[in-house]
Amino acid sequence: MPEILKLVNIKKHFGGIEALKGIDFSLREGEIHALLGENGAGKSTLIKIITGVHQANEGEIFIDNKKTVILNPIEAREQGIGVIYQELSLIESLTVGENIFLGNEPVSRIFAKYDRDKMYKESIKYLKKFGIDINPKEYVYNLRMGQKRIIEIVKALALDAKILLLDEPTTGMSAKEIDTLFEIMDSLRQKKVTMIYISHYLDEVFRVCDRATVFRNGEKINTFEVQNTNTDELVLAMIGKSVKLDNIPLSKKFHNKEIILKVENFKTNIMKEKISFEVNKSEILGITGIIGAGKSELANSLFGAAGECEGNLYINGEKVRINSTLKAKNYKMAFIPEDRKSEGLFLDDTIEENTLRANIHLIEKKNKLLDKKLQTKLATQITKDLELFPLDVKMITKNLSGGNQQKVVIAKWLIGNPDIIIMDEPTRGIDVGAKEEIYNQIRKLSNLGKTTIVMSSEYNELMRVCDRIIVLRQGLIVGELFPSETSTQEILALSLGGN
Repeated sequence: MPEILKLVNIKKHFGGIEALKGIDFSLREGEIHALLGENGAGKSTLIKIITGVHQANEGEIFIDNKKTVILNPIEAREQGIGVIYQELSLIESLTVGENIFLGNEPVSRIFAKYDRDKMYKESIKYLKKFGIDINPKEYVYNLRMGQKRIIEIVKALALDAKILLLDEPTTGMSAKEIDTLFEIMDSLRQKKVTMIYISHYLDEVFRVCDRATVFRNGEKINTFEVQNTNTDELVLAMIGKSVKLDNIPLSKKFHNKEIILKVENFKTNIMKEKISFEVNKSEILGITGIIGAGKSELANSLFGAAGECEGNLYINGEKVRINSTLKAKNYKMAFIPEDRKSEGLFLDDTIEENTLRANIHLIEKKNKLLDKKLQTKLATQITKDLELFPLDVKMITKNLSGGNQQKVVIAKWLIGNPDIIIMDEPTRGIDVGAKEEIYNQIRKLSNLGKTTIVMSSEYNELMRVCDRIIVLRQGLIVGELFPSETSTQEILALSLGGN
């Protein structure tokens, strides 16, 4: 296959930080090429150079063997380059059709004005072309996350993209929606559309990609033919050391129960069903289920983010009523939300400002002024314990990789010494190495007597880190399993309604 895109000796630095160190990279026409590496490895920087968001300090770009300069995203679009970022760029208050043709609205030949009817007719053509049953007049805010991501792809294809860049496209998608996405990608491959696919899920890479290029610390490590490699080889290239992804530890059994949290016929207005379970001191409890099972609703409800509730909650045997997040915090609970960027962090603030945000009382003086020196000291210590890199608490949080941003969210709560920590999808959107660090931190907390509830849709994650797993389906508990005595297949079967 001919090369449709070629990058030669691409270098990029931000101040004194080298983000890309002389990258050579090429795309074959019609292939799906995975970009792999830890957060901060340089993948996103390369994507932004290809799409004109950043310009390289050195190096050359060739499209169809012609040297090209891409100064901005509009020029990238004119070159046939489309991109679907991990953070959606759709406008929620517009319809599906309006989003698909945003900035590219069809115009009536006769009156030379915006032709809304033509826009919807063309939208239907694109949606039917890929077997997508969505009304183009539906408002985007009514769509599921998976549907929104597919609309992002249709939007790029409406601009006749010949190179499509997909950054973590399956985030928030159900298994069925992921299948639809991969079917679309297969049909695009047959039409010679070339794709760059960024994902932290290696099973997706083996399922859909032709080649994979691994980055580490701003350098290209190697390019692999996917059919000729394996998970262990890719992980070794990504993080420079082997990690046993299928290592299932022996589950801890709590025979002498010391129940720290008891949930009894509990329900809030965002939950589908009443729920009851117990959690022991120092236990790592996993709660899972397919999208819509009620994991996030339960997490928010337990932390008081859903207002009034029915049923009973007991902490250390004491009946409590938690109808606000402040009350939850006062009962020594902490919550790591699913969306760290919109719910867990102030991205434009420094690391130290974020770290003390939930425990401002720790640095208050008697006159109510804040002790800035103490703030820096406490933030430095907690981020050092979590192995944050780079260890500069004056750094703006949005400039950190996803894995390090997640560490800041965790640091924000650990600095207050909670007893019960609820984590909703704690490793979503972070790389293999950062995941392993989060798992190790959860285990350390358990050894210190802390109780952790991990809400996750990643069955392997729960198998590797949890002592016990509760499976939800449509808000109900349908199974209770121990990792060393079960399998991901059994968890999936329970989640879907099988035996």
